[in-house]
Amino acid sequence: MVSLPDTATLLPQEHPLATGGTLYAFPSASTDLVKIDLIHEAGSAYQPQPLCAAAANRLFAVASDDMDARQLAEFMDYRGIVVDHNPDILTASTSVYFLRRYLDELLPVLQQLLLHPAFPQDDFEVFLSKRRQELQAMQRKTREVARRLFYQTLFGTDHPLGRYAEPDDADRLDRETVVCFFHRRYRSRQLIVSGNIDAELIEKVTESLALLQVEESKKTKVEDLISTFRYQLSTIKVAVPGAVQTTLRVGRILPLRWDSVDYARFMLLTTLLGGFFGSRLMSNLREDKGYTYGIQAHTQIYRGVIVLYITTDVDASAADAAEEEIRRELQRLCDEPVGDDELAMVKTVLIGDFIRSVDGVFERSERLRSMLATDVDETFTDNLREALQTTTADHLLQLSRRFLQPADMLYCRAGAI
Repeated sequence: MVSLPDTATLLPQEHPLATGGTLYAFPSASTDLVKIDLIHEAGSAYQPQPLCAAAANRLFAVASDDMDARQLAEFMDYRGIVVDHNPDILTASTSVYFLRRYLDELLPVLQQLLLHPAFPQDDFEVFLSKRRQELQAMQRKTREVARRLFYQTLFGTDHPLGRYAEPDDADRLDRETVVCFFHRRYRSRQLIVSGNIDAELIEKVTESLALLQVEESKKTKVEDLISTFRYQLSTIKVAVPGAVQTTLRVGRILPLRWDSVDYARFMLLTTLLGGFFGSRLMSNLREDKGYTYGIQAHTQIYRGVIVLYITTDVDASAADAAEEEIRRELQRLCDEPVGDDELAMVKTVLIGDFIRSVDGVFERSERLRSMLATDVDETFTDNLREALQTTTADHLLQLSRRFLQPADMLYCRAGAI
């Protein structure tokens, strides 16, 4: 069986910064492309109002005091520079892709955007208008409604993982609130550079971007924000007007830590259950019963909390039967040991997924960005390697009995009820 890459080969180069932070580097001589990731502790958990974090992350890169929105767009377009934005629960990141030869022109522009963003009123209003339309559209999407219902029930609507923006929130947000949030939360950052990079580039990036760090933004964990709210296990249904299908979402909070071997072993269970085309849920609900085109089981690591969820879209007439089959597959894992051939196949699938996730410097930089956001380190990889080498059918049976009991799951439905 193919094994995981050695952990040492996955680690980035680390360059300590005078400001106390670290610049992480993934060099590659096989590309002329460079990516800079700017990661700020500025996610929605810290925002004073809904949409504030997303607005700050998107709009600071629209214009600066030195360059208006039209000039900046022309500058970026002419050089083929691409900027991606990713606001999340606790962090907000900005990724900039460009050809190495444009480095000296780009860095002063990025510096000005970080130091003196203009936040143009016109662009602010356009952003809110688009977000209002997107939020209205989400209210008609069964998968989105089920996702919100699931997290709101697990964590409560006062928790960052259960708090969602509504269309009317776009009418309440003002530009000054976004500007103040940006200047408070974007004063500190983590940096990742990847691609065609060397010592000269790292030095230039450090001088232009890393030295802007003034103070470290306070970091928190999702678990620190959990209130006394506790959900009641049940099946919760929400009708979506005009829907022709129903989305099922099933899952729970897992009392596991990401840095435990048990969690690595649980990833094998999740993969076996619904992590690839030949998984048990796919074989049952798609191939055998024909209830759905696809069904997935995943675990999501947040900073301090891990959530297990299963999700699928079915015809409304099949919703009861589909939920019953999900319960049946969960119970089967609690009652019957996994066969040796199936366990070997799942290990191979998980290895393949992992290798694809680190196949190239940009994939590795994206993986590190996610790890920094969740406070995960390569202990995760060491544990996964151990789990792949040592996990037996009995390990999975015991984990299933602890964490996959059908009665311990939350069942949510949204759509044609």
